[in-house]
Amino acid sequence: MAKKNIVFDMGGVLVDFDAKRSLTTHFDPKYHDIINEKTFASETWKLMDKGDYEVEEAIDIMCRDLPRELHDEIRTMILDHEGEMPPIKEMYPIVKSLKENGYNIYLLSNCPGWFEDFKKSVPAFDFFDGFIISAKYNLIKPEKEIYEVLFREFSLVPEECFFIDDSPANIETAKNLGMHGHCFNDKDTNKLIASFKNSGISI
Repeated sequence: MAKKNIVFDMGGVLVDFDAKRSLTTHFDPKYHDIINEKTFASETWKLMDKGDYEVEEAIDIMCRDLPRELHDEIRTMILDHEGEMPPIKEMYPIVKSLKENGYNIYLLSNCPGWFEDFKKSVPAFDFFDGFIISAKYNLIKPEKEIYEVLFREFSLVPEECFFIDDSPANIETAKNLGMHGHCFNDKDTNKLIASFKNSGISI
């Protein structure tokens, strides 16, 4: 079935989310593992993405078991999401080309309530037709229910969609629901373009 809709993840695909870089920027290496465990890799972070916690509430929980002298810098690191996650510049011409070739462009992202800030900092979003953000629906990838929200909200046929995400688990759910997909965890735009072409997508 011909592809009509291109669906992007955000972190690791459209913006450069790199936990190691953020930790290196803000903290002495001796703190990296414990801060990562309590923040980026924590269940609290997932629940923040899911919208079960407000951002400030989640930060307070993440900081509970960390030295008090680290709390202010942890808050700075997390709240400066636009600075910590700049746009991946190579993706802009890809999104632009897809839009110019007539495809509908959507976002399906695990993201807290701060997502609206990224609309100002990610130029590629100007080409998007719609956004599904996990915190708004209290659902999170790779749960199939959030994909079903995407299909329902925009009247999409899964087999007409092509999904780009940096998580193999998220791609696996997409494929199980009928979408074609490409795992972008190697950040190789040439491979992504080749994957588009192999699926009959003009770019």
